[in-house]
Amino acid sequence: MDSQLRSFIYGLQTRTPLQTVELWVVGLQNRSGAVQHAVLSPALQKRTEKQFAENNWVTGQSSPWVSNIHIVHVHKISETKQQFTLAYDLITSYASFGKGHKVITVEKNPEPGRENWFITKISTTFLPYEAITPAEMISK
Repeated sequence: MDSQLRSFIYGLQTRTPLQTVELWVVGLQNRSGAVQHAVLSPALQKRTEKQFAENNWVTGQSSPWVSNIHIVHVHKISETKQQFTLAYDLITSYASFGKGHKVITVEKNPEPGRENWFITKISTTFLPYEAITPAEMISK
């Protein structure tokens, strides 16, 4: 990894749980696997890197797409772990394909001296026609 890329990834490290989720959502909306990957935990990055790369770091699909994403619940598990429940619409220019939900678990980096947060788990409720990113686990 060259120094410019390393600096870019370091620059995307988030300082709060909310900022972590919001940056992941920006990546989702812009179909940027690179941004989504940057806010994952090191273990989740390692597990999903090949899948992201195989898709040229593009996630999602042109239609239907995720819209109207908002946080409906925040559960503070501990001082270093929180869960965010997101709700959204899956839509096209001509129809709605339903409402989706994701639960994103965010944890503080446990390394001494580190202040960043990252995503350790993403659970997505199954919704037909929805594109799922490599880091998401589907639940019924």
